[in-house]
Amino acid sequence: MNITRGKVAKAQKVVLYGPEGIGKSTFASQFPDPLFIDTEGSTGNMDVARLDKPTSLSFLQQQIEFVKQNRPCKTLVIDTIDWGERLIVDFILSRADKKSITNFGYGEGFIQLEEEFGRFLNKLSDLIEIGINVVLTAHTKITKFEQPDEMGAYDRWELKLGNKTTAKTAALTKEWADMVLFMNYKTFSVATDDKGKKFKGQGGERVIYTTHHPAWDAKNRHNLPDEIPMD
Repeated sequence: MNITRGKVAKAQKVVLYGPEGIGKSTFASQFPDPLFIDTEGSTGNMDVARLDKPTSLSFLQQQIEFVKQNRPCKTLVIDTIDWGERLIVDFILSRADKKSITNFGYGEGFIQLEEEFGRFLNKLSDLIEIGINVVLTAHTKITKFEQPDEMGAYDRWELKLGNKTTAKTAALTKEWADMVLFMNYKTFSVATDDKGKKFKGQGGERVIYTTHHPAWDAKNRHNLPDEIPMD
């Protein structure tokens, strides 16, 4: 039995999510030697290495296998994972000859989605084992959240995965990742009168949140500051 001590350096599994236009793809392009799988064609104006836009789950899996066998990069970026999820859904529907994931009885469609999504994350984990970082970018949605032990409800930023409550792909993705980083605009409230009773939003500095907050999910294993300027 081999016992080791201390930190073990390894490739990182990273999820970057935030609102449209915040700069997720640009930030991802600054990871070591990145190669993009551009699932939605959003990197056309960026000077980056990219594979062809995947049109099916099998095509996407072939691209991941190509990276595994040939090691053409130090970081694989899937931009975005929510569009990747659509390819998985399309595969499940085609296999079962269904028109909607809700057409399966007793939530079976969402069970199959969870299983296929888990297999997909396992393929990405294979890249981690050979030293290639994996970065997944994702869009966000705002949901109304209410905890049983709290008074009232509040808005919460969530990964735009698994649009139905029975789908668990967002939870799977967050559990899989070493780092979940939430990007957003930080707006400052400024008084507009002498009495300090009227305020307006000002600024819009782009920041990265690295730790959990009631209004968003984030985590890291590197003791990063809670908040980092994106620049």
